[in-house]
Amino acid sequence: MRSHRLATSLAAALVTATLASIGCSKDIPTQETLTPSSPSGADANAGTWRMIVLSGPTQIDVPAPAPASSEAYQAELAAIKTAQATITDTQRQAIDYWAGGGVLRWNQVMRELVARYNLPPAPRDNGTYVFPDANNPFADPAFPFANPPYSARAYSYVSVAQFEALKVAWYYKFLYNRPSPSQLDSGVQALLPASGVPSYPSEDAVLSGVSTEMLRLLFPAAVEEITRKAAEQREAALLGGRATASDIAAGLALGRAVAAVLVARAGTDGMGAAAGTPAQWQALADAAAARGEIPWLSLESPPRPPMLPNFGKVRAWMMTPTDVVNERPAPPPSTSSAQRTQELAEVKQVV
Repeated sequence: MRSHRLATSLAAALVTATLASIGCSKDIPTQETLTPSSPSGADANAGTWRMIVLSGPTQIDVPAPAPASSEAYQAELAAIKTAQATITDTQRQAIDYWAGGGVLRWNQVMRELVARYNLPPAPRDNGTYVFPDANNPFADPAFPFANPPYSARAYSYVSVAQFEALKVAWYYKFLYNRPSPSQLDSGVQALLPASGVPSYPSEDAVLSGVSTEMLRLLFPAAVEEITRKAAEQREAALLGGRATASDIAAGLALGRAVAAVLVARAGTDGMGAAAGTPAQWQALADAAAARGEIPWLSLESPPRPPMLPNFGKVRAWMMTPTDVVNERPAPPPSTSSAQRTQELAEVKQVV
């Protein structure tokens, strides 16, 4: 028994030390190992898939690339070969890292950010709480408080933005049909898994551009490390022989343009009012009492405000407000009902 307690204490200490080292680091941890990802198909028709926010792929214009036979493009190929001849160990590690898949890697980055910023604001000495300020993300408390509703919104915004941007990219990829550098020039090494899709615009640059712009909005205090991560992805695409400088430039511009549309939507989706006001919180409690119910009360001292009570009014992606209401579960049993009394008695008996 004593050895079990000792092992438990040691394990807890190791976990605490690990979390402390992660929390103090300025870099996003990359602890998850992913094997190189090769798509099973080119998805040539992905540019025709249904859009969620955009009106269609041509809403964002991507100009035609220079011909592969042009002097400018040949110079880009030569630049890749020169760069590949002097790849450092750090650059090679980055290539291997991004070979695991851009979407998966950005999801991993997001999970790290959500975990880092899931810190409830502490009360002030006078017993009040101050909400995190998006305009001052480095203040105390830090912005955001990545609670479950906020995190769900963050994941959805980044995922939808990536999905929209990649559909647009695929439309132009197969419109212009420029092969990847390693396919056009045998002197360019293919250090990333072959995707089997045209290289213009670069999907890696699209993901770096759209993900960075969305995460700037959602986690502004982490903008420096997010920007470094995105630059690393674009460099890996070039050094890996998957994209030239012009492929990357077009992809980056496309990703940023799609993000601008999503950022504009984020400003009108109702999230800014999700926290509510003290008057609204009191109105919710008063309405519950008027129905003969026991209103929710914070058991913390000092009492903590409710968590985003207006989040249910935030604009959905595909559902109308009526759809949202219709899909909600039925109300719980009344706090004054016999069913509720019986359920409470069961809980007390178990505890």
